[in-house]
Amino acid sequence: MKRIASILLALIWLSSVSAQTIGQWNVYPSYMNATKCVSLGKIVYTLTEGNLFSYDTEDESVMTFNCMDHLNDVHISLIGASSEAKRIILVYDNCNIDLLDNEGNVCNISALKDKSLSNKTLNALTVDGSMAYICTGFGFLTVDMKEGVIRDTYQIGIDVQSLLMKDGQPYLATKDTTVYTIKENENWHLAGSWQKTSDVKKKDITNQEPEYVRVGGLDWHAEGLKGLVGYKETDDKREQAKGPIQPNSPVRDLFYRMNYVGDRLLVAGGINTPFAIYHPATAMIYENGEWSYLDEETPANEYPKLKHWNTTHLTQDPNDPEHHFASPYRTGLYEYKNRKLVKIWNSDNSPLMQIGNLGLNYISANAPTYDEEGNLWVLNNQTDTIIRVLQPNGKWQSIYYEEIAGTPTPDDYIFTSSGVKFIVNRRVAGRGFFGFYTNGTLGNTRDDYHVLRTTIVNQDGTSYDLSEFYCMAEDLDGRIWCGTIGGLFVINDPRQYFEDDFRFEQVKIARNDGSGLADYLLNGVSITCIAVDGANRKWIGTQGNGLYLVSPDGQEMLQHFQSEDTPLLSNNIQCLAIHPVTGMVMIGTDVGLCSYVSDATEAEEELIADNIIAYPNPVKPDYTGPITIKGLTLDSEVKICSSTGQLVWSGTSNGGSFTWNGCNKQGKRVSSGVYHVIANNAEGKKAVITRIIMIR
Repeated sequence: MKRIASILLALIWLSSVSAQTIGQWNVYPSYMNATKCVSLGKIVYTLTEGNLFSYDTEDESVMTFNCMDHLNDVHISLIGASSEAKRIILVYDNCNIDLLDNEGNVCNISALKDKSLSNKTLNALTVDGSMAYICTGFGFLTVDMKEGVIRDTYQIGIDVQSLLMKDGQPYLATKDTTVYTIKENENWHLAGSWQKTSDVKKKDITNQEPEYVRVGGLDWHAEGLKGLVGYKETDDKREQAKGPIQPNSPVRDLFYRMNYVGDRLLVAGGINTPFAIYHPATAMIYENGEWSYLDEETPANEYPKLKHWNTTHLTQDPNDPEHHFASPYRTGLYEYKNRKLVKIWNSDNSPLMQIGNLGLNYISANAPTYDEEGNLWVLNNQTDTIIRVLQPNGKWQSIYYEEIAGTPTPDDYIFTSSGVKFIVNRRVAGRGFFGFYTNGTLGNTRDDYHVLRTTIVNQDGTSYDLSEFYCMAEDLDGRIWCGTIGGLFVINDPRQYFEDDFRFEQVKIARNDGSGLADYLLNGVSITCIAVDGANRKWIGTQGNGLYLVSPDGQEMLQHFQSEDTPLLSNNIQCLAIHPVTGMVMIGTDVGLCSYVSDATEAEEELIADNIIAYPNPVKPDYTGPITIKGLTLDSEVKICSSTGQLVWSGTSNGGSFTWNGCNKQGKRVSSGVYHVIANNAEGKKAVITRIIMIR
């Protein structure tokens, strides 16, 4: 029975990953918050915080659009429709422009994006006939939506907030009440031709947008988080007839922290900053291809005086998959059961202290993290006692360390396999890495080891006084990789962190140019997040430099992904998470979420024939991608042989995975037949065999 169950699970798993190809990218835009809709015939196009989906009012089909499917960029700022041109216009934040028709055909106009102009701030869009007028900080431009070209660019020195075409006459509204127009036959390009007028009021220009679009007898409204809704008007009464239309997706394009618990991805969508960047308190879960999000209505309704902003962490009870804790920016610790808020822990019901006794909107309970004993650790920032622990019995324990008392931005806990715990103190007073070891006595600090290192000194004695400390991650060898604003550093043995002569290591990469010199790996690069895959390779996210993949020891740069030449959404990476089975790398950026299918997965503890899966299998004639073997142990030796026993290919697994390009050692595609995959564990003490059928 166990063998049958194992085979069934393997088949289910295979069906879920067989459609994925190593090197494949995907994006996950949010289609939940409907901000504007336009219609083109029977199709309603809806803008959702910079993303786009369509709804066919006749067959009720929904279609989503993204930068990998139809569109040429990310984050749409302006949208309009022209029935004459039979196209909609999409203007992106970076001034790129797409024209899209109902058949999915796209015409891209990149001239405005590529042109160097001062103050290209996008303000508004007006469509008149087949002409689109884009209002900007420098003036405005006209786009012929039928011909697919920019007709004119008017740099007139007016910050045009909105534009009205009335009987062929343009009227421009500014930030104040001023309205400009131009006389007939005057040159639109000359700033002096535009004169103030009182013939049209600003409100008449700015109030052009209809509240709804009418299609198929219904009035369609973009109603925020309620989605796209169709209403029927009868006898002065409005009744909901269709909707809400909301494709399953993240509730918002906010990804600050992510982590996997089994197959479940937990997402916190806020940001931990003292600056006024206030995002809704977003906490999301992605599982089995479906998105859900934690209750937002209860906090807003039951605690209306609290400012529910910036969820910075989301954690799951290891003993109850429907029990979660989340930490909004400064309103305490939120506890959820079955996605519903059940309790807010604050200074009224716990030792969590307010910042400066400023009230319940000033309680930071950051980084809720479970340890192996089921204790929930919290960072009570900017108070005398930073470390608070909620024990399984419901009682709280407070742990005081003088070095971090009053620290304003402790950002995260890292619990290592050595028993040493670290806190990342991101910025300002007390910034640095704080290591502590409780010696198994949670309530007694007298036998603890604890050190705050605000300055990093490397193995060569070079000292770095850094302004930002961002992240830490433990690799499969127990080494701790540390990301800072000034580069990448390594703690080789956490137990030595407390010694007076401790030094961080900066990985050196030899130049191999005869000079005998070497360079520090990613020195000076701002490292924001680090994830370790099943092959012990490091995925390194940066601020402004995209995503790096380096070898287990850091000596080899394997990949460098940037938005300029890959589907990576942005070069500003905020968080990373790697699926343990599929090797999917989830990449949270400042504009949304994307993913990349890696060639490494977590290794199995031992080689078991029933766990070995090769896909695609059989390999059909039209398939030219990589062939993947999964279910291997770490550093398995893999040989691929023909049916006659001739060695075709060999190599070592990346964690639990091995890939073959379907070629022999000479780079030629192999012929049809059955090929034997022989895998040995790293010690060479056990071997398993599976088969791949090649059809040519």
